[in-house]
Amino acid sequence: MRKIRYVLLILFAISTAISAQFNEFYPEYEWYTITGKNVFVHYHEGAERTARVVAKIADEVWGPITSLYGYEPDKVHYVIKDIDDYSNGATYFFDNKIEIWASALDFDLRGTHNWLRNVISHEFTHMVQIQAGMKWTRSIPAFYIQYLDYQDVRRPDLLYGYPDVIASYPIPAINIPAWFAEGTAQYMRKEFNYDNWDSNRDMILRSYVLDNNMLTWNEMGEFGKTSLGNESVYNSGFALTRYISQKYGEDKLRKITQKLGKFGNFTIDAAFKDVLGKDGDEIYDEWKSVLKQSYEKRTAAVKENLVAGEIIFDEGFGNFYPKFTKDGSKFYFISNKGNDYLSTSSLYVYDFKTKKAKMVISGIRSTIGLTPDEKKIIFAKLSEDNPKWINIHDLFTYDIEEEEETRLTHGLRANNPDVSHDGKKITFLYQKDGT
Repeated sequence: MRKIRYVLLILFAISTAISAQFNEFYPEYEWYTITGKNVFVHYHEGAERTARVVAKIADEVWGPITSLYGYEPDKVHYVIKDIDDYSNGATYFFDNKIEIWASALDFDLRGTHNWLRNVISHEFTHMVQIQAGMKWTRSIPAFYIQYLDYQDVRRPDLLYGYPDVIASYPIPAINIPAWFAEGTAQYMRKEFNYDNWDSNRDMILRSYVLDNNMLTWNEMGEFGKTSLGNESVYNSGFALTRYISQKYGEDKLRKITQKLGKFGNFTIDAAFKDVLGKDGDEIYDEWKSVLKQSYEKRTAAVKENLVAGEIIFDEGFGNFYPKFTKDGSKFYFISNKGNDYLSTSSLYVYDFKTKKAKMVISGIRSTIGLTPDEKKIIFAKLSEDNPKWINIHDLFTYDIEEEEETRLTHGLRANNPDVSHDGKKITFLYQKDGT
């Protein structure tokens, strides 16, 4: 009979401390540091204005956000980047570091907000809430219980046989679902209005609700979807977080987070049950019912007097910026037809006679301009073909008859162009140092 041998191992993953050498990001730039009351702001040459604004905002939002969760992190390091044409924020909660890209977010599925106040409050809420919900110190992201078993072999030259069973069970320091992490980060504080529930967000959620196609309770807990699906995790999380705050009290966000930080609690359902007296499915169904009733009531008059246009193109979920020819026979537009992400959009032309759309140029997300003679299209796209080999926008023209692309600028950071009525000038968006 085989004799079972096993070894029980606990493996600790130790996170490294944040490095003081912030010029590791782009060593060809000079880097500087501003010291605030609660933060360090590290920035490269050319980004000083953004860095000083970040330092001011970061100290201002510190008190309101930390008081909501009853938790203060160690002094936070902000790293400011304004090199590529990219807009985002990233929180490294094990390292106490937040990265901010200075260019303002231009996203078709959201409205317009104060970018720096929005992204700083959002990322700092991530830092505070996630650290407040950790089960132990941030120096230990997770540990694993590992089981090993070996072949039952006996020979003078062997102590035991080769391993034939290896099983690992991870126990993470964090078990905050995606919707709750992003929902609280967008909610921030009741008195904040840096990322408010705008009409774009409401349109997306309203469509899901009225079509009986909301993300399920489990789908809200993870990303890995299309651009629209991932944005819907943000939207649903924001809406449900607002609902919990309004119905049960803003303090419940802290209490739920604290319950998630208990060693014996590994689900949001259990945290809800402890704090709200109902599990996740019950809260979800309750919220879903309220949304359904509210949206049906608010759209009743619209449905009674509905005027609907004719859908001429329904492929892709992102079709933007139509530009019609003078005779109205065609129009050019940007679409993510056949793709899961808005970032992989292309320029198409739709012909009303054939009722078909044809791709003109791939890899374009910007607005477009059509010259008065309708022979050329002006557009922008990202390119690394510039003196510094950084990923920024430049302007291009496309000759419709010759089917030939010509580059107009090199390293200008020019985006979202249009053409003047006389065809002599091109207007475009330019961002630098957060403006």
